[in-house]
Amino acid sequence: MPIWDLKELRSSVERLHGRDQRSAITPSLDSIHQRREFARYHYHEAQRLIRDVATSEDSEMQIMQLIMGVDEEASAVFQRAGFQAAAHITACLQSMHTVADLLGHTLYYAFGMNLDPAKTIEPRRVGIHSVSRHLPEGALKRHLKTLVEHDDFVYLSAITNHSKHRSIVKANYSLDLTGDSPTPHGLKFSRFEYEGKTYPERWVGPTLESEYKRQAEIVVSVGLALNNALDANI
Repeated sequence: MPIWDLKELRSSVERLHGRDQRSAITPSLDSIHQRREFARYHYHEAQRLIRDVATSEDSEMQIMQLIMGVDEEASAVFQRAGFQAAAHITACLQSMHTVADLLGHTLYYAFGMNLDPAKTIEPRRVGIHSVSRHLPEGALKRHLKTLVEHDDFVYLSAITNHSKHRSIVKANYSLDLTGDSPTPHGLKFSRFEYEGKTYPERWVGPTLESEYKRQAEIVVSVGLALNNALDANI
């Protein structure tokens, strides 16, 4: 997998816009890495907590008994692990969702939009969508569209915003009794509605892992396209 050369990016920003602009872009760049590491940490912690009380070797009957509370002591441990896992999952969602707007801030300073009266955006409105409107058509803009217009990111945005502004979308432990699911049991996001669209239940693990990996590739693609765009202006 190609590597996004951040040293080259910072040097290009300084050559184009000065040392102060290089300083301005650094927090956003650092935060992209931190947020992705936060997401990975919270995801693995959620997995660990649940795995400690409900392993893949457990039978359907054992899982059902945990869910139904047949053994009060074991079920109390199971419920506590579920609560702690839900906290990590919520934090994981928010960190992954934030990456797009951190990219928006990075692009905003990389292209010196804050220095151009025609492109300056109110600080609280700087984000991936507002910044994209000022970008020319090309590889960079295509990669950004791939990031935010994909169905998995649309789902990520909906569940994050619903959980932040309306109510937390629950992630309950579920058991598949049909035999048709590749995931026999595990945490599952509940069905919810947001802005007129209904989102069905989804298994937590595959949803988070898939989007995390997808973002990893696209962030690098955006970074490479950004470096190329800045090099072309020097």
